[in-house]
Amino acid sequence: MQHTSGLQDDIPDYATEADFQRHRYDVYSPEQLVARALANPPAAGWHYSNTGHVLLDMIIERVTGRHWWDAVRRRIVGPLGLTGTSWPGDSPAIPGPHARAYQPFEAGPPIDVTEQIIPDPGSAIISTTQDLNTFFRTLFSGRLLPPAQLAEMTRTVPVAPELAALLPGARYGLGIFQRPLPCGGTYWSHPGGWGGYLTDNGVTADGRRSVVLSVSSVLGTGPDDYVRQQHAADALVEGALCAAGG
Repeated sequence: MQHTSGLQDDIPDYATEADFQRHRYDVYSPEQLVARALANPPAAGWHYSNTGHVLLDMIIERVTGRHWWDAVRRRIVGPLGLTGTSWPGDSPAIPGPHARAYQPFEAGPPIDVTEQIIPDPGSAIISTTQDLNTFFRTLFSGRLLPPAQLAEMTRTVPVAPELAALLPGARYGLGIFQRPLPCGGTYWSHPGGWGGYLTDNGVTADGRRSVVLSVSSVLGTGPDDYVRQQHAADALVEGALCAAGG
């Protein structure tokens, strides 16, 4: 959960539009994803890896005897009333009204990539900005985890230099980033993106203020494009948190 295990990240991705069209409906088992990762040498130091999430799903299933989503639904989604949150399984469709995703490949115009199967099953949870706000506020207000577990989750380590360039000043706990607020203090967040979507968010340490942002990632294909979009999203999130605190 803290990404210090050395496990490499080797989740299938699409480098070209032809790759996307050919593989958008491919299905991978957790065992296949872990095997791909273990074929790579271990990383040194802090290294973000979705492989850890896949292994966590497998551990939940081994311990409980049930699918990991069943545990999430019974412990979090149901009690918090997250009616817009679901797990699609192997379905490429998004239920209900939803924003569409557009992604550029190579030098061509962005194409609609909404319909696809996410290779990493743990990253395929579908939710809404309202549900995510409810989750973050409940978590950091202390109403979801016992105090000792929340304290462990928020014990942070430095992130890798390459990620520090994308998320300046960030530190990482268990599945959550701690980040500096431009108006003073810090907030908690877990931005990310896949398949034409980018989600950014932030919640204060007391759970009283939160903001969630969802956009299509259509700026371009270069690393600088992604950094610019992330920084623009961060400015919106941080500006909203600072304004609400004033």
